[in-house]
Amino acid sequence: MRSVRTVVRTLIAGFLALAGPALAAPAVPAHAQEVQQQSFRTDSTASRQLTLSIDGVSPNFAIPSSTVRVSGTLTNHTGSAITSAAIQLLTYPQVFFTRSDMDNFARGHGALFLQQAGTPGVTGRVANGATVRWTVSFRPALAGYGGFGVYPVEVAASAAGSGYQATGRTLLPFWPEKDAAKPLDTAWIWPLIDRPQQGPCSQTLATNSLAASLGAAGRLGTLLAAGQRWAERDHLTWAIDPALLSDANVMTHRYKVGGSSECTGAKHMPASAAAIGWLSTLRDETTGQSVLLTPYADADVSALTHAGMDQNLRTAYRLSESVAGKILPPPFGITETGTGNGGSAAIAWPAGGVADASVATSLASNGRIRTLVLSSRELPPVDAPFDNALDATTTGSGTRMGVLLADSGIAGVLAARSAGSPAGSRFAAEQNFLAETAMIAAEAPYLKRALVVAPPRRWNPSAAEANALLSLTSAAPWLRPVGLSSLAAATSRVPTRQALPGSRVSRAELSAGFLSQVSAVDLSAALYKDLLYQPSASLLDSLDAAVTATTSTAWRVPGTAGGALALGTLANYLSDAEEKVQIITGRKILLAGASGDTPVSVQNLLPLPVQVKVVATVPPDSHLSVGKFDNLLLVPPMKTGTVRMPVHSTAIGTTTMQLQLVTKNGSPLTWTTQSLSVQATRYGRALLVLIAAALGVLVLTSAARWVRRWLRDGKPDDRTEGRSGGAG
Repeated sequence: MRSVRTVVRTLIAGFLALAGPALAAPAVPAHAQEVQQQSFRTDSTASRQLTLSIDGVSPNFAIPSSTVRVSGTLTNHTGSAITSAAIQLLTYPQVFFTRSDMDNFARGHGALFLQQAGTPGVTGRVANGATVRWTVSFRPALAGYGGFGVYPVEVAASAAGSGYQATGRTLLPFWPEKDAAKPLDTAWIWPLIDRPQQGPCSQTLATNSLAASLGAAGRLGTLLAAGQRWAERDHLTWAIDPALLSDANVMTHRYKVGGSSECTGAKHMPASAAAIGWLSTLRDETTGQSVLLTPYADADVSALTHAGMDQNLRTAYRLSESVAGKILPPPFGITETGTGNGGSAAIAWPAGGVADASVATSLASNGRIRTLVLSSRELPPVDAPFDNALDATTTGSGTRMGVLLADSGIAGVLAARSAGSPAGSRFAAEQNFLAETAMIAAEAPYLKRALVVAPPRRWNPSAAEANALLSLTSAAPWLRPVGLSSLAAATSRVPTRQALPGSRVSRAELSAGFLSQVSAVDLSAALYKDLLYQPSASLLDSLDAAVTATTSTAWRVPGTAGGALALGTLANYLSDAEEKVQIITGRKILLAGASGDTPVSVQNLLPLPVQVKVVATVPPDSHLSVGKFDNLLLVPPMKTGTVRMPVHSTAIGTTTMQLQLVTKNGSPLTWTTQSLSVQATRYGRALLVLIAAALGVLVLTSAARWVRRWLRDGKPDDRTEGRSGGAG
């Protein structure tokens, strides 16, 4: 019988799509069927018009015993007061047969055989520019509602004594019996993701936007509070970016905001009570609950894959687990990324729900991912034409990967509103969510299927909307809340049907040109790390995190300058830091002899020790050569170190050699290159010969004088001897 009913529904739907506009009920004038505001959709205001908005249906879905109250507002833009307006509710005792039929009605396209239901309401006098509230009610059972599904509801207002009219439309699910359909296994992804704030400067954030967002009335505060209230009942899976955890953790102590790339000029801020409370609540809430970690800073996995930056993707996943493991209590729930605490399948949620086979292959290899959450637009459902979240595909390497298809229609409904939207728009999102899920279940009530609800990554609902959506998930009898990991496990039982497209670059992802700049900065960061002497693991991670933050999906938004600013700041920081290590030596030296030692000094103005090698290069076929010496030099912070370089020349003349520093692993520090002119004179050897000759002459002269003196002093004096003899 159910299969027959499905066929009949399809035939009726086709008939209504073709004939509906021509067979519109005469009770509502044709021009009143033109809905002026989309989304349940109420009238838009135009000059000299009435505007009707629906902002409440109670209860949100009907059962046979229900009395449904529909309420909203009527605003007078006619230019003059109206004495009163009649409010009448119209419906039709036939369910929609497809989601597209339902959406077309809600948007005001086409018409149905609408009939009056309930007792019309009447407003009092409405001044020009004034807004009044109205309420009408009806009994669905008396209106002819019978089977499970979604029914059309329209409210029409007409001003007494004038031709002014306005309409608004909404959708009403009806549940007639206990087992009207097999419930949809429904899994929510609850995102706690923001734009990354940290760069290379310690305890410093780019902006202070998180201070308000983490508060009770802020976006992240609202999401956490609603998730905390409903997480256990709805089996929510928290999708958390560890970069957000790190940023919030910085704010739990005194921190800095802004400043230059040299880490100066930042504004000092006291510890944030909002951040302390938010992190404490999150730690308590995620204990034992399902957690899906994004790669650090929600790195753009598709863009990195297409740019061939696999190492960056591996780093993003490594940082993700490392940072989350330090901030969230271990084990932090069922970790659905990386190795996975609790043994659940590792799940990735690419931005936009878009991935091709190359991305799937990269995630499997670099992130150890076994299940992808993709948009339902990416693959037709297994039970086509009926919706189902469970699927499976193959990676580019031919391995199997589970796929969970997040419903794109529901994602669009959630994305269309924000906390600042009017009450009517927020209500429309809630009612449309309920209607969309009921429509999915009613399309094939005999099939056991699953539904994944994935809001936008940086979703900004009001507290009322977030709580209402989660309460409806628990209350609607056609929905059965389940955890995302249970659906991921169920994909192992789904046949692999088709492969994803081999390579498809989305226009939304980070551009190849931008990522080429990231690659250049990444190389600079690697050089800086190699320059440092035994840097700490935390310092290395902070540099990796700063690079990874430049690849965030947050910078996908057109007109967002944050990515370029983060990249520029990091590039300048690295350049400034590296150039604080320099060679200090003269431009010219005089080599008096054939050989000599030349001192070469290295200045380190960094607050960290560095280790470098001094490399000298002489021109080919030069008569100058450099001997072996211990050229590895450890220079303490803010100090200068010196090595002595032996130089030998085989001829007189001047030779220009090049001096440069390299890291301990041989990477050249190009900014340290200096020219050194060496002049060999051989004056030193000639001077030694002259000194030796002079010493020889001095010795010979001294010896001659001594001999002459000896000869003179040793010979008898004739005159003395003669006188002595005569006296005797």
